[in-house]
Amino acid sequence: LLNFNWNVLMSYRHKKLKEEDVVVCECKYGVNDPETACGERCLNVLTSTECTLGYCQSGENCRNQRFQKCEYAKTKLFRTSGRGWGILADENIKFIMEYCGEVLSSEVAKKRCLAYEAHKVKDAYIMSLNANFFIDATKKGSLARFINHSCQPNCETRKWIVLGETRVGIFAKRDISVGMELSYNYNFEWSGGAPVRCLCGAANCSLFLGAKSQGFKVT
Repeated sequence: LLNFNWNVLMSYRHKKLKEEDVVVCECKYGVNDPETACGERCLNVLTSTECTLGYCQSGENCRNQRFQKCEYAKTKLFRTSGRGWGILADENIKFIMEYCGEVLSSEVAKKRCLAYEAHKVKDAYIMSLNANFFIDATKKGSLARFINHSCQPNCETRKWIVLGETRVGIFAKRDISVGMELSYNYNFEWSGGAPVRCLCGAANCSLFLGAKSQGFKVT
């Protein structure tokens, strides 16, 4: 398995961001105070859009370029008891990391799923990026693929616009302290085949991943 802090483009190409499409940040909170630069009051932050270098009033003080600068939280990979690998928080965090992998078209993603199923690949990590593309982190991806599922998670996925394109990040839903295992709800769907048991241990556990349906498919 290869770890990446950026997406590997397969059937997808970056769009060149036109100047007229740049969301200009007029936030002036951080011009003289780096601690308040592009924080929770920043309009870009409120609309889940990263600031663009050269188009932000806070300049070098801007704190809303975490995807672009790979400003990920400190985490630790560890072996769980019966649930494979997992990720622990190594600091108090809000933004954990970007979910990276190979960006595939819907058609290619479906073919990948069939190939994984044919080869009995149990640990496949495919997440929807938008209506037409998916991120496959099965063989190439960030450490985010090791974050386990939970029916009562402390994290969630959020889609952000970065330089005009959609990116997926893992964010804390509530306070996460050092040593806590990170988790989010996979929202798996299954269409045929044996159901996969959920081992999260939460009080509201559904007992099976994708309990409403059965069999692997991209979601």
